[in-house]
Amino acid sequence: MRLQRNFLFLILLTIISCNSSNGRKEVPVSYPKGLDKFHKNVLEYYQNQKIEDFRIAEFLSDLKEDGSFSTIDYTNKIRSDWPVKDHLKYVQYLAISYKNESSKYYQDKNLSEKIHKGLNYWLENDFLSTNWHDQHIGVPEFLLPTLFLMENELSKKQLDKAKILLHRAKIKMSGQNKVWLSNNVMLRSLLLRKQDSVAIASKAIQSELKIAKGVGVKPDWSYHEHGAQLQFGNYGLSYLEDMIKTYTFLDNTPFQFEKDKIQFLRNIVLKGQQWILYNNSYDTNACGRQLFPNEQLQKANRLKECIQKMKVLDKEFTEAYTIALYSKTLSGNKHFWKSDFQVHRRKDFYFSVKMSSQRVVGTESVNQENVQGYYMGDGVALLSKNGKEYENVFPFWDWKKLPGTTIIQDKKPLPIIKFKAFKTNSTFVGGVSNGKNGIAVMDYNRDGLKAKKSWFLFDDKIVCLGSDISANTDDLVTTAINQSFLKGNVIVAKNDKIQTNFRNGKALQPNWILHDSIGYLFPKGGNINFSTNILEGSWNKVAKRYRPVILTEHIFKLWFNHGSQPKNKSYNYMLVPNTTQDKMLRLHKSNPFKIVNTDQQQSVESLDKKQAGIVFYKKGTSEIKGGIRVDKPCVVLMEEKTNQLMLAVSDPSHKLKNIKITIHGKYNTQHSNFNNGKTQFIVNLPQGNYSGKTVQVALDKN
Repeated sequence: MRLQRNFLFLILLTIISCNSSNGRKEVPVSYPKGLDKFHKNVLEYYQNQKIEDFRIAEFLSDLKEDGSFSTIDYTNKIRSDWPVKDHLKYVQYLAISYKNESSKYYQDKNLSEKIHKGLNYWLENDFLSTNWHDQHIGVPEFLLPTLFLMENELSKKQLDKAKILLHRAKIKMSGQNKVWLSNNVMLRSLLLRKQDSVAIASKAIQSELKIAKGVGVKPDWSYHEHGAQLQFGNYGLSYLEDMIKTYTFLDNTPFQFEKDKIQFLRNIVLKGQQWILYNNSYDTNACGRQLFPNEQLQKANRLKECIQKMKVLDKEFTEAYTIALYSKTLSGNKHFWKSDFQVHRRKDFYFSVKMSSQRVVGTESVNQENVQGYYMGDGVALLSKNGKEYENVFPFWDWKKLPGTTIIQDKKPLPIIKFKAFKTNSTFVGGVSNGKNGIAVMDYNRDGLKAKKSWFLFDDKIVCLGSDISANTDDLVTTAINQSFLKGNVIVAKNDKIQTNFRNGKALQPNWILHDSIGYLFPKGGNINFSTNILEGSWNKVAKRYRPVILTEHIFKLWFNHGSQPKNKSYNYMLVPNTTQDKMLRLHKSNPFKIVNTDQQQSVESLDKKQAGIVFYKKGTSEIKGGIRVDKPCVVLMEEKTNQLMLAVSDPSHKLKNIKITIHGKYNTQHSNFNNGKTQFIVNLPQGNYSGKTVQVALDKN
């Protein structure tokens, strides 16, 4: 009888051990009606994520007996990308694999023990950084998934300690910061079964799905944060990711998004974000201060993942999202009038120009990131054929010769600026677009240097003009044309003589230059310099989080030298992507555009007169189309059709209510008058949030 009792006792012990992990009791998890579907969605979201088994093996090998990771320095207090936070990320990955049925670690009790050790190590130490963002946003964001996944194994002591950390998040601020905080509050409220708090947090998140007056999504579908600053790839990309994730969490729950919100997300993707994705690369001009190693590729992959998820959530527009994923398909021109930013693209190249003004913040240096980026909002113009031209080039850039910029070449170190300090004195900054072609303009005024700069983006050619370049300085003033990795030979043509394999050149006065299938045509010559040197660089030069490891690369650098004390200097060059030596010879001989480049007017007209664009810095008359006059400064883009003359008009100052236009010839349009061989009409301009937006006018020919 005693043997029988002992045998039954052993069986009972075995049953208990099978339902626990080293004495840890598993408890059933239930959620009240109204929260149960939300909880199920959250679990499925994380359980379905796939973490490669080899990565789990690496994390486990790094996990020490006390629950810390050998690869993490827990004394680190750096503000930018605080590495100590990786502890919670690694523990989260372990928990995901523990709950993922496709993982070889699924329900592995040894893994469970390791997860608890890692979790307890953080809860007992409560590591703090010097950045508010980590305590209020980052830590709760990484901690919450682990708590949900392991909830059935958590002790009351673990939950009580976790609650202290989670309650640091409060609903406040605006834009993506508000979304981050509200998401943390919403998931914390779910964990605590507080349905009313879930509802409040859900509404707070959805309240940011709107056209914002301040930070947030703008009416041109760009994104601002830290003032009126373009933040497509930093806060804007996180905003899109979090909104899609929250939409998924709340689907088919009492807190689900209103029906019009999916349309809003669609517009963010198709009218905004997809414009800056090209051939698996995210536009450097749209990355904000996050110029990190492999960042263009990583941001591109994050955006593509968002687009894939939108295909599932927004099934009626699957085809549009599929096209967006094949990023070379998108062709056209888009001017983001709220962000002083223009994109011009065709299937075989991508070009963007980023400007700033008294309205728009150019850039920022926060948390010792982008410490060389003082001029990143000063007309940086980047041309790419394959998306690789500027990939990881930042350690080697001459930051006072950024492509497209006109800058004083002094010897002073570049100031490190926060966003509030970055405002140029420029007011006439903006652009015009008809969806196919466009013009960007920047009446530049900063740090004692003035220049009238414009970019005429017509089909597969980009005409870049500068005039009235003036500065009272003994330092040289330059306009940088390009600065990228050296790829093959540099070919220089002058007076019909062609020299190949050029390495360096000063004051060349060339007809054209060809490098890496990009042609640079100089209709007026100019004091042109270029170099192809091996340069040393370091990521520490770009962001202080990186060690000062010296790297080397061959860099191609091309620029105009305007000399010291420049007065009314100018430049004129054309960018020709995907070209050849023969094509450049023909272009030079045909000179495909008629160009005017003065301090009052810059214009480009095709030889067949079917396309033209004019920047009027002052009211006046252009000779184009037999004479076109405007009564106020503006930008005009024209396209000749069989029975119509199409105009696209904008006000870069964002101050005008209307523009009176007089054009030679007889045309019909709304409220037009014909007198003495000329047609006169008024263009009423958008106001408020839409100031600076293009107005298109169709003039019917008689």
